[in-house]
Amino acid sequence: MGFSYAGNLGGAGAPVVRILPIGETLYTGYLLQYGLATGGHGGAVEILDVAAKAHEDDHPICSICTGVQVTNDAGWNSTYHGDTATYDAGVTAQVANDPIGATHVEVTLIQPDLTLIRGPIFNAAYGTALTECTITTADATGLSIDHTGNAITDMADNLLMVYVRSGASRGHYRIVTTSESTTDSTLVTALPYGTAAGDIVVYASCVFGLGGLDCPAAPNCIDGNNDMNAYYDVYYHDVNLEESGKEFAVFAVKSGACGGVGYLGT
Repeated sequence: MGFSYAGNLGGAGAPVVRILPIGETLYTGYLLQYGLATGGHGGAVEILDVAAKAHEDDHPICSICTGVQVTNDAGWNSTYHGDTATYDAGVTAQVANDPIGATHVEVTLIQPDLTLIRGPIFNAAYGTALTECTITTADATGLSIDHTGNAITDMADNLLMVYVRSGASRGHYRIVTTSESTTDSTLVTALPYGTAAGDIVVYASCVFGLGGLDCPAAPNCIDGNNDMNAYYDVYYHDVNLEESGKEFAVFAVKSGACGGVGYLGT
């Protein structure tokens, strides 16, 4: 399962749920954007698109797909990790629906700054764990990490976090101020102990507090291994990188990513 509702900071009871028509085939656990007829889509909601675009030019995030109309549920999709809501454009398929008409899904609406969303963190695609890196050169200052290769390059400063999985500083998170290369990074605040060769660390483009959210083309997880040249503004309330393949974060979407300015462009 991809993204899910995790609560509301405003103290609201039940989440706000709506039934809306879709503009393309999508899956439960997806983040959705308003259907503004991009690419010919004609539904109220469609798949969130983050890739290859500056975040301020993207359409705003509006909801999480949390259910599929029973007659249109094509079952669990092992590739996209959710129940399938098939987009019906033709007459025959729509007449077979109950009620007759376009395919609808259940969505949980996102209230900016208030709705808490939980999402798994993977490396570029659902199910691919973040790369564990082994420290190759000890550093007594705890400010520099030299390690085996990692896919992250040219990461925007202060949008990357490292977690120490083994060694004297095990369990500590730190923000990376500069990602010089795939094998070297500098921390904002030193680790409590120096690093040693053989210590294990893992990186993710999720930071405590104000950060960025990027997703793969299938928006069912957080892409924790990217250069953050396109992202939505979010506030991370929790980031957990403890266990390989089970990393996750809980965040709230900032108002700019949910509002009208999200799709005006330049």
